[in-house]
Formats: sequence, structure tokens, C-alpha cells
Amino acid sequence: MTAVEEKGPMISRGASVWATRTVVVLGIILACRILSLWFNNTELFFDEAQYWVWGNEPAFGYFSKPPLLAWIIGLTTFVFGDSEFAIRLPSPFLHTATAAMVFFCARRLFDSRTGFWAALTYALLPAVTLSSELISTDVPLLFFWSAALLAFLELEEKDSRAAAVMLGLSLGFGLMAKYAMLYFFICVVVYSFGVGERPHVLARRNFWIAAGIALLILLPNLVWNALNQFATVGHTGENIGWGHGFPNFSGLGEFLASQFGVMGPLLFGIYLAALFRLPREGMNRQQWFLIAFSAPILAIICFQALMSKAYANWAALTYLAGTILVADLIANRIPDWWLKASTGLHALVFAVFSVVVAFSQPGQLPLPEDVKPFERTQGSIEIAGEARAMLAKEQYSAILVDDRRMASLMSYYLRDARLPVLSWRSGEAPRDHFEMTRPYQENPLMPALYITRQRNPAGVISSFGDAEYVGEILPTAGEIAHIWFYRLRDYRAQQG
Repeated sequence: MTAVEEKGPMISRGASVWATRTVVVLGIILACRILSLWFNNTELFFDEAQYWVWGNEPAFGYFSKPPLLAWIIGLTTFVFGDSEFAIRLPSPFLHTATAAMVFFCARRLFDSRTGFWAALTYALLPAVTLSSELISTDVPLLFFWSAALLAFLELEEKDSRAAAVMLGLSLGFGLMAKYAMLYFFICVVVYSFGVGERPHVLARRNFWIAAGIALLILLPNLVWNALNQFATVGHTGENIGWGHGFPNFSGLGEFLASQFGVMGPLLFGIYLAALFRLPREGMNRQQWFLIAFSAPILAIICFQALMSKAYANWAALTYLAGTILVADLIANRIPDWWLKASTGLHALVFAVFSVVVAFSQPGQLPLPEDVKPFERTQGSIEIAGEARAMLAKEQYSAILVDDRRMASLMSYYLRDARLPVLSWRSGEAPRDHFEMTRPYQENPLMPALYITRQRNPAGVISSFGDAEYVGEILPTAGEIAHIWFYRLRDYRAQQG
């Protein structure tokens, strides 16, 4: 599957031109994203705040995710400080590196021109534009998946030990980013069904060496899970949530509709058309490779949506090989207006969103009152400001919260208060990282400032001999509509 363009000096010069264009364009996009991130005025989403907390507590695992993203955030905040900018800074760099890997994969499968368009298409995907302004576990996962694709191609062609090591490292660190990296092994098996002209990698020792390397990298996380009642595995199982609402046809429809936004309406439409037409009309080995490493993931998440629920980003891994497949089709096989229209539309989305995030505060955008695109990232600073005023009035020893959202956000936005943020464990088993690592019942510091979204938190305040209501706030923006504050003393541990 080596590209024919490498056979002659004139063709090689053409390949070099496309490689140079790729570097320049991706560099410009990265610079724009860093500049946009610098002016990004959105508050941290509570997942982002939680990752920051994890980054300050190095470990081989956390309640709901493997540790790689926390390590990355810990490194960047150690160097650049604890600002929202520093926390999110790895995202545009990793997406740019992923786009570069997409270029190398597409060049190996087809040619450098297709590699350029594939890299540009990935870099401008609507989901990537949004993700570059945030930080999530999908960001490093996508990079290591793309690196694994490239290593797999190298291993299949040359069966070298170096390719096996690269594949093993990519798979291992991908698993340390998110367990969804396991889909790669499913895709390898699917791909093997359509390959017959030479021995497949599954029959090669080097592939299993790669798998062994991946397992060794993941092993510390597996040990951490074993020592913590398999918290991450259990949480993943709860997220799957089978047995509730099957068959969820409306959920499946909503999920599929969301994918037109994730990949873009034109690209996702072309991708679906390719899935139905190419197997009937005939496809080459390269196209089968790209379908085998994308369609199974989409199928699995569609099944998950039908069984229970599925979020739009759960199929993100589809759009690495999927992007290369569509890039080849729109760059080489169908009228070029599809390429121009899709690239133009996504470039417009990129340009608008890069500017809009700087005007995320209420009233800064000329939008209808009921259109609130940043609602989920608003209100935390306002709540923390009210809490900070109460902390200034009286002496407190701790901040008490009763859900993961408030634990994450107050840990970040009240970090200057230098008080421990403790979480109320309402059951025998912890429901999140904070209940597992800092339950109030195991460290009942008093007096505590209790911050809650509950109108009547009797389950908590009844455990204190002295519970004084000290105020409330109705944030002017955001999803959190009402917050109550209590001063708690004289904790009485529940018996039995």
C-alpha cells in the first residue's frame, strides 16, 4: 500500500510540496486556536475542573477515567499555572498532532495530496473545532488512535519490531487515556476478515508483542483498579446502563442526528453513502482498511444508543479513518464542489467559533434570550464569589458539597481559599472521585461551609447538631439555578 508518488523524483517533489502545505496550514490553524484559547472567556465545565483536580493528585487511576489526561494537565499547569488557558492548552496541540498523523496515514494509503486534504478535513471538523477550546479524555485518545493506525500500517507492510513497539506504545497510552482504545482490537479482527492475499498481522508474532507492550503500560492502572474495588470499570459499566428503555429508537435517532454535527453534514452524509455503496460496487484494500477501522465503532455506539443512551462524542474514533476515507472520495473521485463546500463550511464554523468564545458572558452576543450556547459553562465564578464573601465573614475549616459538579467547580474556583473541599457520601459506596477520596464523614472538619443545590438538604443537615442557614444565590447565568449555603457544626456520625 505504499503510495506510487514515491517512485520518481518529480513525483517526490510533488509529494514534498503537499507535505509543506500541510505543515503550513496546520501551523496556521494551531496558531489561531492558541490565540482563540487565550481570549476564551468560558468558565471551566465541571469535567474540566475535575481533570484539573486529578492533575494535582498524581495517581495511576481515578474513579471514572484512566490517568493520562490528568498527567498531561498536571504537567501543563505546573509549567504555565492554573488558568483555564493552561488547563486547556494541550488540546489544540494534540489535535494538530493528530491531524499530522492523519496526513501520514492518508499519504501511506493513497498519496500526499490526499494526505493534505485528510489532515485539513480532520483539523476543521466541527467536533475538533469545539474540542480544541476544551479539554477532555477524547483529545489524547484520538492522537494515540491515529498513531496506532499508522503503526499498524507499518507493521502490516514490513512486520518490523520497530513498528510493533510503536503500535504497542500507541495502544498502551491510548488505553491510559480512555478504555475506548479497546475498539482498536475489534477493528483489527473485522479488518482481518477482508484480507486474504497475504498473512494478516494477527498471525504475526510482532502484533502480539505490541499487544503485550500495551498490556504492560496499562498494568499499573489495572492494579490501581484492583486496589480500589475496580472503581473505573464499575463506573464505565454504569455509563453503559443497559436494561433501561430498550429499544430506545428515539435515542438512536438523536445520536445519529448528532453525528451530522460532529463530522459535518456533508462529510457524514458522504461517509454513510460510502458505507452502503462501496461494499456493493467494489472497493480496494485501502478503502476496506478505512471502513474496518471506523464503521465497527459507529455500529457499536448505535447499538449502545438503542440499548440505553449514547453521547455524541462516544463515536469520535470513527472519524479518524472515516475522515481519510471521505477525503479520498471528495478529493479524487467525486465532483470537487463537495470538497470546496465542505471545507468552506467548516472553515466558517472554525472562524466564527474561534471568535465567539471570547464573548461567552451573558449579553455579549446578539442572540435570542432562549439561545444560550455557553449555559453549561456559566455561573461557577458567581457562586464561588458569593462563597468567598461568606468565608471572609466567618472562620471555616472546610467546604462541604454533596455532588460531583459542585465538588469539581468549587475545588477550582475556590482554590485561593486554601480550604479542603470535602464531599458528602450519601451511600455506602462512593458515587464519584470526591466521595471516594475525600468523604466528609472520614474527616469532619468544623465549622464547614455547606454549598448545595438542594432546596431541603435534610439528609445532610440532620447529621449536625448545629446547622445554620447563612444565605443563598440565584446565579444570573448558567444551568445551576439556585444555591443554598449553611454553616455546619457539631457533626454527629450516624450509627450502624
